[in-house]
Amino acid sequence: MSNNNDNKENMNKLLDTLHSQFAENQNHHQGIFIQFLIALFAIFGVFGYIYTHTSSEISAIQTVVGKINDIELYSLLTLLITSVIVLAILTLLIAIILNLGYGFRRDQHLNKKIRQKYLTNGEYEDIFGKLYNSDNKNICDFLPDFYKIFYWFILGFQIIIFLTTCFKENILQFENNSFAFLMLLLDFSLILVSVCLYYLTYRKYKDKLKNAER
Repeated sequence: MSNNNDNKENMNKLLDTLHSQFAENQNHHQGIFIQFLIALFAIFGVFGYIYTHTSSEISAIQTVVGKINDIELYSLLTLLITSVIVLAILTLLIAIILNLGYGFRRDQHLNKKIRQKYLTNGEYEDIFGKLYNSDNKNICDFLPDFYKIFYWFILGFQIIIFLTTCFKENILQFENNSFAFLMLLLDFSLILVSVCLYYLTYRKYKDKLKNAER
């Protein structure tokens, strides 16, 4: 009898520890998102400033011209390089978000398995029902909503940066247009990388979590 009580007490301690760790992980993720927001606003500000202060009249080999009406003007070359750097940073943020989103689903999966182990089917259904199922998601909703919103927001901003850069006045008409094509190709490639990362993360979720139940 004593052993059964000890096992039950140890089980309760284990559950409490795991639930506490899960809550701490989510609080940590929320703190990371605040940092992401600050980083995104800074990136938006830098690109927006350079984009609005770029002039096709500036020589491609010149990054900054003397002030005109106290405004610095940048060359198209500067805009192209900036777009690649910004898109690369945003792709890195997407990779981090996808990793955090997968980690969230993994933790949900582990918590579900532990709860199902120590609760009868009836007790589990009464408490959680279908509200807590991390394993039956499709490619559109395998990420938690919070992470999904961030992913699509950043991907949308990447596309906007690419399109606004492509349609910048005379972007392909300055003397080094082959370099411009290369930079725009890199921009497009970074967007494709972001999309591929999403698909690869879903495949990992499907193979390690969703199909693990079968």
